[in-house]
Amino acid sequence: MKKIIISQRLGSTIAVVIQGNEVSVIYSAQDTQPQLVGNIYKGRVKNFLPGMQAAFVDIGRDRNVFLQFNRKQKLSVGQSVLIQIDKDEGLTKGARATLNISLAGRLMIFLPTLGYIGVSNKIGGDERLRLHQLARKIRPKDSGLIIRTAAQGCSEEDLLGDLAKLQKLWSKIQERHAKRKPPALLHSDNDLIDRLLRNEYAAGTELIVDNLKLYRRLVSLVDGVKLYDGSANIFEAFGVSDELAKINQRELSLPSGGQIVIDKTEALTAIDVNTGKFIGRDDFDETILKTNLEAAAEILKQLRLRDIGGIIVVDFIDMDSLEHRQALMNFLRERAALDRNKTKIVDMTPLGLVEIARHSR
Repeated sequence: MKKIIISQRLGSTIAVVIQGNEVSVIYSAQDTQPQLVGNIYKGRVKNFLPGMQAAFVDIGRDRNVFLQFNRKQKLSVGQSVLIQIDKDEGLTKGARATLNISLAGRLMIFLPTLGYIGVSNKIGGDERLRLHQLARKIRPKDSGLIIRTAAQGCSEEDLLGDLAKLQKLWSKIQERHAKRKPPALLHSDNDLIDRLLRNEYAAGTELIVDNLKLYRRLVSLVDGVKLYDGSANIFEAFGVSDELAKINQRELSLPSGGQIVIDKTEALTAIDVNTGKFIGRDDFDETILKTNLEAAAEILKQLRLRDIGGIIVVDFIDMDSLEHRQALMNFLRERAALDRNKTKIVDMTPLGLVEIARHSR
């Protein structure tokens, strides 16, 4: 059974998703630091970078957002433009935006400006073909759909219900776009609870919350909600406080005594693997392989729990054996395929660095 443990207090919300007695996903949000990803704005083009086919767009924040577009899309300075944020602000850079709008539902992603049809890579065989055919049948003209993993086994009626909600939302966004002057926020995807229910909730899911107001809200929306009233911290009570503490640590210990070090920069996330205290008993090469495999498992877990996206470069411990290097790469690819977010193990460079590309939530 899937459990979702939610704590909401003092301006912050943290949700821990547990599957098979293991933490699978962690969501967190601060009321004072809302994320921008998913927000839709009516912005105003401020200036261009001709050599990069890009522009900077004013959305009413301190920093303009970076927008890249193709040659067929004609923009001019001062023009209003409908955009969606697809990458949050960094320490020194503004957010990044796209002209291709996407609205996520529980069963599908609606693409009102793109005529594309896709089905989650987690769905295969006859079911994939069935859902692809249904998507072609129900998609609105000149729009696209991406069928999500949660749609597996769903009927046409289920899909149409989800699509109707997304079309209604798109109509509201278009109405706001027609009425408001730029810069203006037209739609916010910042409500963590909405995203949590959309991405994680399914029939039979147990939700435990420590906030009465949130409890009442959830009870009106879904089944399986319980109010926690124990004296201990809710995460301690359910044995997940250690996992929560880990996601803020730069250095993490491995079971055998090795260690990984995670450093995030503007351009990429760099991860270093060390043997630490683990020197093995007999075979040094086997020791290195074991440490690297432990590190690989923990790294992929932390990418998921911390929701690290973009380019990740991992400096594993050097291995002389081609067989061991291949075993590590196979392990990484098998585990990465289990991540709900698209995660690609690119390759191992001549210097022994492993490149990973991952889409964040």
